[in-house]
Amino acid sequence: MPAMTVFGPDYCAAFRCTAGACRHSCCVGWEIDVDPETMERYQAMDGALGEKLSRCISSEPTPHFILSSQERCPFLTDQNLCEIILQAGEGALCQICADHPRFRNYWSDRIEIGLGLACEEAARLILTSPHPLHLVPLSQDPSEEPEIPSQEEIALRRLRDQLLADVAESGPAARLREYLIYRHLADALYDGRIEARIRLVDRAFTQITVGWDGSSLETLIERARVFSNEVEYDDEKLEQLLTGGQQLR
Repeated sequence: MPAMTVFGPDYCAAFRCTAGACRHSCCVGWEIDVDPETMERYQAMDGALGEKLSRCISSEPTPHFILSSQERCPFLTDQNLCEIILQAGEGALCQICADHPRFRNYWSDRIEIGLGLACEEAARLILTSPHPLHLVPLSQDPSEEPEIPSQEEIALRRLRDQLLADVAESGPAARLREYLIYRHLADALYDGRIEARIRLVDRAFTQITVGWDGSSLETLIERARVFSNEVEYDDEKLEQLLTGGQQLR
């Protein structure tokens, strides 16, 4: 069976979690679900780590880590390092922790991944890329088999690629618009709302850049991070933005 090729921006390979140096840890304030396969591995673990995993995971309604009163993951140390990684390695992470901040768009004949702006280090990589968005093959996924795309899908990807090509400027604002096109237009595969998603890109770009005078990259990175954290990961707010109702505070 032929494997599906996974594509992504060429800067993906350069991404490294900054761990304890991160100012906005993804292990604080986020509900962290544990996928079934990882849950089975955790239940089989013994020793002190296995005991703590048993104590700190709730099975209702979906298995998830029990956050502290400060909304910190119970395995986040005082140095903002992951206790699971420290004791068992990165391979012991549940899927959501291993994937973050990556997202995936599934086409019939390929999978495209990207880094999300909710992570400050990912936002820095995206917004400081010295050249326009360039997709490269990253890996093969043998669990997925490519299919022949429909004419509608081919047309959508051509439109997406044309919109990306139209971003001719250089600089972080251009990289931001490319990101928004790349992340959000592909969702029209599922609901057909192509024009609405093009407008979403414009609205999101305006909301992130409003008040930004172009002089402070750190300001733009922070505004992009807040937008992604508060809107892109909230289905209700994203739908409001899609229909023109959501405003970034």
